[in-house]
Amino acid sequence: MHFLAEHNLLIFLLQLVVLLLAARGAGELFRRLKQPALVGEILVGIIFGPTVMKRILPSVYDFFFLLGDVSKQPVTETVNQITQHTMFQTVSWLGVLFLLLVTGFEVEVDAVYKQRRSSLTIGFVGVLIPLAMGFGLAFLLPDRYMVDAQNKIVFALFLGTAVAISAIPIIAKVLHDLDILKSDVGLTIISAFTVNDILGWVAFTVVLGLATQQRLDWITSLRVFGGTAVFIAFSLTFGRKLVNKAVEWINRSPLPKPGSVLTFIVLLGGACGALTQLIGIHAAFGFLVAGVMAGASPAISERSREIISQMVYAVFVPLFFVSIGIQLDFLANFDWLLVTSITVVAIGGKFAGAWLGARLSAIKGRDATALGIAHIPGGAMEILIGVLALEFGLINEMVFEAVVVAAIVSSIMVGPLLSAVLRLRKAFNALGFLLTDAVVFELAGNTPQEAIGELCGSLSDHEGMPGAGRSCAAVNLREDIVGTGMEKGIAIPHARMPELARPVFTFGRSEGLDWNTSDGLPVKLVFLLLSPVEDKENLQVKILASIARVMSDERVRNEMLEAQSREKMLGVFTAALRRDRMRLASRKSQSSHP
Repeated sequence: MHFLAEHNLLIFLLQLVVLLLAARGAGELFRRLKQPALVGEILVGIIFGPTVMKRILPSVYDFFFLLGDVSKQPVTETVNQITQHTMFQTVSWLGVLFLLLVTGFEVEVDAVYKQRRSSLTIGFVGVLIPLAMGFGLAFLLPDRYMVDAQNKIVFALFLGTAVAISAIPIIAKVLHDLDILKSDVGLTIISAFTVNDILGWVAFTVVLGLATQQRLDWITSLRVFGGTAVFIAFSLTFGRKLVNKAVEWINRSPLPKPGSVLTFIVLLGGACGALTQLIGIHAAFGFLVAGVMAGASPAISERSREIISQMVYAVFVPLFFVSIGIQLDFLANFDWLLVTSITVVAIGGKFAGAWLGARLSAIKGRDATALGIAHIPGGAMEILIGVLALEFGLINEMVFEAVVVAAIVSSIMVGPLLSAVLRLRKAFNALGFLLTDAVVFELAGNTPQEAIGELCGSLSDHEGMPGAGRSCAAVNLREDIVGTGMEKGIAIPHARMPELARPVFTFGRSEGLDWNTSDGLPVKLVFLLLSPVEDKENLQVKILASIARVMSDERVRNEMLEAQSREKMLGVFTAALRRDRMRLASRKSQSSHP
């Protein structure tokens, strides 16, 4: 048995090295192609799993996963296979739990409250319509697609929930790549996604809890529903405050940072997961809520959150997505009718729901269409729900594969579609909105609020501009919802002002401001943007995108920071904006004249 344990460890380490290396490589390749990394990671699992390797190199496959005909093997060999499977599955399950933990970091509860009309309407309608469509689809499917045809209601509830949930990590990455994550459109999308995620996961975990009870009665139902409601209510109110106080105590203590904070977050996830499992819903939901509580704590820096997110996405998440491919034979279980039906309902239902929610919230034009498109990716969240449903026997492998394909297709589509709708790639002249006379060469403030006050004061000195007090209050209010500190020492605070007829922006240079950015670097270049409330041409989004693209160039940033005069600093920035406009114009010309 000792030899078997040693051999198990050897094979496990080989699996870990080979699969993680291949998954990370494929993930980075797809990321460079502007596609979700999960596509490459699942593809690695398919290649190493029964779909490809078992067909082409069966002996290598059997050695790599310690497989064979169990009926012809002694008991010790059978136990050896089970042990090997359990070792890798444990690591992949950690990927499930930690992925939900860091997903919770993206949930903006305060943004939902401050934008409650739009976020709640879009979130509720955006869940109800695809859920109803998925529920209806389940009753149209033949019984062969169901594990238990007598329990069609549970299957229908699962399918409705699976096609209704959207993936915050996917859309956050897309919005970041399009340079609109910090814009008003980006804020509305993220706040609506928050409602979508919470409603979707509550619905699924309650269904899962009820479906897996051996004896379903009113006491069990009351425990699941009541326990879930109490847990959510406490976590999103008192729980958030307690977590923040605990982190503040850790920050004041002599304990090493940020390690102690990261340990606390992991312990919080484990405690919440155990509690939800005890209530009767899956531990995964507890990890998600723990992430929401930690993400809402101002005492936890963006840098600390970024560190734990990087660890999870670098190790656990790739192994989780690889495990999906190595468990199933995708060719043996692939059904075109099922895959097409679920993909169409998932994409069409989420788009229709979010678009209708946006229109009911008085959001018009391209912004409503953008919100609809933004909600279509199922991504990791849809796959996670599928994994849990498969694990607990709610669905069979054919349905699971259809859910995975729908999640992948929708995740690939969202970036190009959203970019096309917002027309961010057309030639746009941001220089026409820059108020050069308001540029501040050296900001004297030592805090973000002071720097914002200086720039607002500089703008207010010019004709047609709102008063410094009003604009400063509006910008700080927007800053309280979601901070506008970006990476690489840049911040773009902004707000909408009813007295403005067109956008205007300016900027200033600082010695370094603590803006709680994800990379932990001090902000040295602050851009202030004020926009009118009515912005049919999405000018705010275009200006934000232009600034973000230009400032992603390290040479431009360094030249602005090293400039010896206000005129030199302004000249570097305006020249960079002109180059950016010419580059976009050239790209547009090439695309229209193949």
